[in-house]
Amino acid sequence: MAGKAGRIIAGVIVAGVLVAGGALGLNACDSNYPEGVDTDAREVRSVTLSGDSYEVLDYEDDLYVLSPDSTDVIVLDDDVTRQFVSRNEDTIWVTEETAEKLGVE
Repeated sequence: MAGKAGRIIAGVIVAGVLVAGGALGLNACDSNYPEGVDTDAREVRSVTLSGDSYEVLDYEDDLYVLSPDSTDVIVLDDDVTRQFVSRNEDTIWVTEETAEKLGVE
């Protein structure tokens, strides 16, 4: 019986940790994304302004040419060093340094 009781207590502890972690926003699945970035966004290598378009290059060397008129640019906190593009390519999350280069505030 002691073994079963120990497993039940261990299960309760694990469940409590998972619930507490979720309540604190510590979801392990979302840990790769900074706060505010869609969890299905793709990480990108660079974002530049070329003529009248944003050129977004991902780590698979796919190039996305996005119109500033239909693309939201969100500047991430200064401690974030990675950049992202949304799955439907209508939002990019950039570092402060990139935002300055793009002329976005």
